Amino acid sequence: MSQNSASPQSDEISASSQLSAILEASDDGVISLNAQGIITFWSRSAERIFGYEPQEIIGQSLAIISSCEIKELTRGEALAPFETVCTRKNGSHLDAQISCAPLRDSGETNSGAMILIRDITLSKQAERAARETETGTHQRAVVLETANRIALNILSSRVGSEALRHIADAARVLASARYAALGVADADGNGLKDFITVGLTPEEEAAIGPLPRGHGVLGLLLKRTEPLRMDKISSHPASVGFPRNHPPMDSFLGVPIRRGKIVLGSLYLTNKQGGGSFTEADETAVQALGDHAAVAIHHADLLGRQRSLVSSLLSAQEEERRAMAYDLHDGLTQYIMASHAHLEAFKSATSSGREGKAARELEQGLKYLKEAVMESRRQVNGLRLLALDDLGLTGALDQLLREEKERAGWESAEFLHNIGNSRFDRMLETGIYRIAQEALTNARRHATTSKIQVRLMLEKGRSGRSQLLLAVRDWGQGFVPSDCIGKPGHVGLQGIIERAHLLGATFEINSKPGNGTTVCARFYPAALQSETEVDSKDEAGEKI
Repeated sequence: MSQNSASPQSDEISASSQLSAILEASDDGVISLNAQGIITFWSRSAERIFGYEPQEIIGQSLAIISSCEIKELTRGEALAPFETVCTRKNGSHLDAQISCAPLRDSGETNSGAMILIRDITLSKQAERAARETETGTHQRAVVLETANRIALNILSSRVGSEALRHIADAARVLASARYAALGVADADGNGLKDFITVGLTPEEEAAIGPLPRGHGVLGLLLKRTEPLRMDKISSHPASVGFPRNHPPMDSFLGVPIRRGKIVLGSLYLTNKQGGGSFTEADETAVQALGDHAAVAIHHADLLGRQRSLVSSLLSAQEEERRAMAYDLHDGLTQYIMASHAHLEAFKSATSSGREGKAARELEQGLKYLKEAVMESRRQVNGLRLLALDDLGLTGALDQLLREEKERAGWESAEFLHNIGNSRFDRMLETGIYRIAQEALTNARRHATTSKIQVRLMLEKGRSGRSQLLLAVRDWGQGFVPSDCIGKPGHVGLQGIIERAHLLGATFEINSKPGNGTTVCARFYPAALQSETEVDSKDEAGEKI
């Protein structure tokens, strides 16, 4: 049998799983009844709408939430959508739109009904509010109160794009518009990164094509601080027309969405129902909704940044763990295994009376144990930078270079700096130390060099801005940077780059086969804590 073929049973399971996923993903409550009107299926959306969990409601009569005639729903015929009032678990009422389709068993006998229940409470509130605003001497106050109440209801139960879509829909209903849209501005406020429409069918949206990016009148709204109303949108000088297959649009109301002086987006309404122009009352209502949309956009942006930060932190943590695993495998574990092998050989030589060999094996085993102790100390210091606290930045780098020289057996290791005992922001000092540490580790493992140099210099850049230069140079075998950067197996190098970018530093690697390598990073500390200016010509240095 072909690997791609499937049994009828597996097809049924797949179809059942897909149907279950569709039902669970629907915003509408999905309920199934048997022929007696007893609930046999209760979707997550139904749970959200009514407050009942499946174990509470399955087996109960539909009458617990609706006064609809159960016989009408289960008589075996499809019913056109109709509106009614239902009851939640907490006793509150909601406006609902109900659709019904019959269920039949394999013998085509009526076995119940599938019910779709849509919560239209907010829409009904908006419709009622719109009717209320047509009369009364305090029309503006009523509109504001209504818009605020609707927006607060939306924001209390929805987030992100869902909240923005409901705000746009509430604006459409309050202002009696045929179409509505809410555009979210990009980072620089000159275009749109998201565009949410209400009133268009999915087929109409697909026929129109790509979403607008903020040209014409839509872009004009991003630069305005006041609403814009017009009888015919095409007559405005900023209008650039509509794309092919776009429905005709005439009357227009646009409201900027701002948080202080920051542009967040705009609300757009077109085609006043019944003809005519949008009114001042429409503008007032949409402005109020726009203020709440600003809150929703701001919260969504904060949530997105938070998720991005968490993702970055998790990635950084995983990289640190991976680097630690490499260090344990390539360093400490190797020394311990070598020591164990030599001590086992010492034990064997001693038992057989070979004193010379026993002495050599013992000496070698103790040597590797000493290396293991040094490696474990290095790794502990790598996890928590006690040296920075005790010695300062230059002292910690000097100690690091001495330790690496001893481990690598370099003939020359030179540290040059001109910052004396100056201290900087803790995060900046940690970043400089870590980058130097990783660069020296890479040189020890891969460069095959006898000479190393570390430079830490405070300089004036071309713009006159102070910069702190860290350069780690070796005279080893070199490599082709483009063959390694961003490639699997080069965790240390990638860690250097990411750490430099997180600190706002510029970073470069100069290397080619046979000519050694220089790792260079330039940092821009916001405030230097040293008491005196440092002349870049006055260098302190020591050969180790």
